[in-house]
Amino acid sequence: MRETLDSVLSQTYTHWECIIVDDHSTDHSWKILEEYAKKDSRVKVFKRPDDRTKGGSVARNYAFELSKGEFIQWLDSDDIIHPIKIENQLQDLLSVNLNAISISNWDWFDQLGEIEKKLENSNFSSSIRARWQEHPKNGLNLILWLFKNNLFIPSHSYIMSREVILKSGLWNEGLYKNQDGEFMLRALLKSDQVVFNDSVYAFYRRPDSSHLSKQATSQSYNDWFRSLVLGDQKILEVQNSKEIRNILIMNYERLIKFTGLDFPQVTQMALERINVLNPKVKFDLSKPYLIWLGSWVGFRNFLKMRDFLIGLKLLKI
Repeated sequence: MRETLDSVLSQTYTHWECIIVDDHSTDHSWKILEEYAKKDSRVKVFKRPDDRTKGGSVARNYAFELSKGEFIQWLDSDDIIHPIKIENQLQDLLSVNLNAISISNWDWFDQLGEIEKKLENSNFSSSIRARWQEHPKNGLNLILWLFKNNLFIPSHSYIMSREVILKSGLWNEGLYKNQDGEFMLRALLKSDQVVFNDSVYAFYRRPDSSHLSKQATSQSYNDWFRSLVLGDQKILEVQNSKEIRNILIMNYERLIKFTGLDFPQVTQMALERINVLNPKVKFDLSKPYLIWLGSWVGFRNFLKMRDFLIGLKLLKI
């Protein structure tokens, strides 16, 4: 947390407020927050109200309600932002379109010392920049491009106007998995333009096995599925074509690779959703067994035959 807050205090752009909502933490987080609030009046700390449910999305929404700024930079307690990130991205938005969204480059890290080494390495900058050279400038096209290439952009890479958020809606407080992806998808669809800034970075701490994003539970996979369906619906409201539906199907294929036979109900729902998006879909043998078998034998028959398939050890995911 200290490293995260220090990265905020180190910003070259100084006209900011940092709204922090403590989700009733049980460690020493609150003491650290009070320390930083005393150190800098721009840091303002609050506890989540007792009448609001626990969760990261609830805390983010409450922070947004308390904020006054025209632009929003989201930041979780274990991530880092480049010292000139806010300044450079605000310049992008002010020079292009206030209803645009600015996205910074980003990379993973484990320890703070890695960041300096990466920034000093010219090969690192070149390779990271190269992966985003062909990114689309339109929100919908960017989303589809990310899905098609199985790419991910963390929420703290984005800076957007308050107006975009008000148009797209706040964080979904009923989701505990992929809530950032679902939120950013809605925001991108409501933006006029996407501006990519490859000169600044957001650093995303690699989660360990105890991190919520790494925990495999029925609820987490159900949430992942629900977030995909919610995203599909928003995308198809904007544009509906066979090509787009086939790209959306890729997300369910990836989900099935994780759920497999361990979470058969989620796998069944994903297979059925694929059938909704493209009733005529037939997968070839290059796909994982679970996907093409589920497609060929019929989605309703899948659960009936799963025990038989397990016994024969035919399925590999």
